[in-house]
Amino acid sequence: MKHLGLKILLVLGLFLVFDQLGGLLLDTLRDNSPDGRYHKAKYTLEHCDEDVVVIGSSRAEINYVSQIIEDSPGCLAGMPVAADRACPISGQCRREFLRGTARKVVILNIDDNDLEGGMAYEHAGFLRPFYSTHPEIRPVLDKTSKFEWLLLKSRLYAYNSSFYYLIRPYLVPGLDGKAEDKGWKPRPGTMDYDPGKKLESEPVKTPLNPEAVAAFDYMVDKFLEKDCQVFFVVSPNYGRSIGSSSAIEYLKKTSDKTGIPVFVYSADSSYITHPELYVDPEHLNIDGAQKFTRELVQQIKPYIQSSKQHSSNDEKVYKGF
Repeated sequence: MKHLGLKILLVLGLFLVFDQLGGLLLDTLRDNSPDGRYHKAKYTLEHCDEDVVVIGSSRAEINYVSQIIEDSPGCLAGMPVAADRACPISGQCRREFLRGTARKVVILNIDDNDLEGGMAYEHAGFLRPFYSTHPEIRPVLDKTSKFEWLLLKSRLYAYNSSFYYLIRPYLVPGLDGKAEDKGWKPRPGTMDYDPGKKLESEPVKTPLNPEAVAAFDYMVDKFLEKDCQVFFVVSPNYGRSIGSSSAIEYLKKTSDKTGIPVFVYSADSSYITHPELYVDPEHLNIDGAQKFTRELVQQIKPYIQSSKQHSSNDEKVYKGF
């Protein structure tokens, strides 16, 4: 029994060494990634200090061209921009306001059904490699499983199911957008489509998920507490017109209460009936993203100019005293 116990301890010791050394190697690959998901996640968690941030699902990453926003004449010119894929709402989005960095403008992309389904905490699983160094993301990751905190003692487990995204930037550079794209993930090409396809009818409204709504409200409140100028945007999908889902109605209700502008493109015929603007039914291609971003900038410009004028007037009054 003594020899058996020693062998078990030896195996456990070797596994521990292998786990720690393997984790150290994977951390090195993560920290030196030229682009890709881990490059973006690390940048957002540790370095992001842009004045304008676009947050949302993969649509925030694909549909918004950061450079167009940054180069827009007048309202946003010269303000650096970063786009961030952040889902679920209570997951990666949370890191943006818990870092404590003040933002001037936050463009929050909300899908037309974002607040209606269950909380997909597992989607935040690729952030596991940052669990030990970034306590702000632990409350979300702890909800992915009952013993997540214990499993994450293993350095290799932290990369479970993420090896593909860790290695991909080294094998296929720029697939998730180049570093100079500032978070934007350009998707070239045009989707295959049926020319005779009719628009899908408005779906039956689904009740809001209280947990998702609470997380959303908490996030918005934090942005407002930091004096961020927030905009709600609902991106379009090809072949589907949604003008009044439960989530959209809640955005409008929140807008009435807080004054946050909301822009709904999910029923805009200049997008939802034009397949040439899409790479797949849910994501705009390069041409579509450029068109969408330019039009959105024109819509938000009056609000930002008005805010600047208001701030200027406040400053004059203050100086007058």
